[in-house]
Amino acid sequence: MVQEVNDTLAAVLEERGLDGRVCFTGVAPLPPDGWTVELECSDASVADDVVHRLHLSVDDARRLRVVRLPRADVPAEMVVSTSVADVRRLPSHPSELVSQAVMGDRVAPLKADGEWFLVRMEDGYIGWIRSWHLLETTAAAREAFQARASHRIAVNSSEALSGPSPEALPVSDLVIGTPVAVTGAVLRGWVPVELPDGRSGFVREPHLEPRPAGRGASRERLVATGLRFLGIPYLWGGATPKGFDCSGLVQRIFRLRGVALPRDSDQQARFGREKAVSTLDDLAPGDLLFFGRDSQRITHVAMVLPGREFLHAYGQVRVNSLDPVNPRFEPSLARDWRATRDPLADG
Repeated sequence: MVQEVNDTLAAVLEERGLDGRVCFTGVAPLPPDGWTVELECSDASVADDVVHRLHLSVDDARRLRVVRLPRADVPAEMVVSTSVADVRRLPSHPSELVSQAVMGDRVAPLKADGEWFLVRMEDGYIGWIRSWHLLETTAAAREAFQARASHRIAVNSSEALSGPSPEALPVSDLVIGTPVAVTGAVLRGWVPVELPDGRSGFVREPHLEPRPAGRGASRERLVATGLRFLGIPYLWGGATPKGFDCSGLVQRIFRLRGVALPRDSDQQARFGREKAVSTLDDLAPGDLLFFGRDSQRITHVAMVLPGREFLHAYGQVRVNSLDPVNPRFEPSLARDWRATRDPLADG
């Protein structure tokens, strides 16, 4: 029965264009004798479709246990309580890093495995986060903090200290975009703040900026935001100034400007409006370039800058060009350029 369930599940996922990044599934025989097969799924409609297609007899239906996530024994809502939380493919530190979340990000737990939670992130991505990076909360408490959090961290890397002095002990390091609630008057250049996990500290005044109201994704602002990440090293699965992969860089730039992009480059290649490009002059700052061996296998993304150049994570966050006369020309990417999209336009 395990093989039959797996084959049916694979067909349903393929038809719906889903994979493990956005739809968690698991099929396994249950001990002690393996007579019962358990199907876990984070999408109830997928699980229901699988059961419908199996056409099980009464006896076989008794052998199939369907678990629709989230499980009842996990919190309804949690927030990230460390500056950066790694998101892994499996509940293990050696497992592949697939993404990152920053302090204050909301996650929806799906199940627990020891000291790990399988969570759905705000962008829909699913992965495992160690429990020590997470704090249980409620929707009301999170919304109350968001209402108080009038500011956010404005520099790539900052810290909250226990007092208004550079000699004070650290409370937490912080990365760009982390929301904070200002709790008092500026004291000798330091601002008292409340962090998303409830801790208090002091942050240097120049390291804060008001949180933008609504979308602020002009092309000029996207470029300015992206260029501040120059030189940050490449990190597979990285999505913060502690390390970026190509799609994590693009997603972070747009998120800081109020636009929610999917996590990976092949997912981003379906966002916004496809753009026909006859010459490089048709490109506009903020457009996204997609690269791959063929158009069905997108593996890299970059953001267009002025002057026929683009920004991407390629060993480090750097600037290259598709123009052969530009000293920053990157011939391998020029060869693999497959598509261009405008993420600021409707798809």
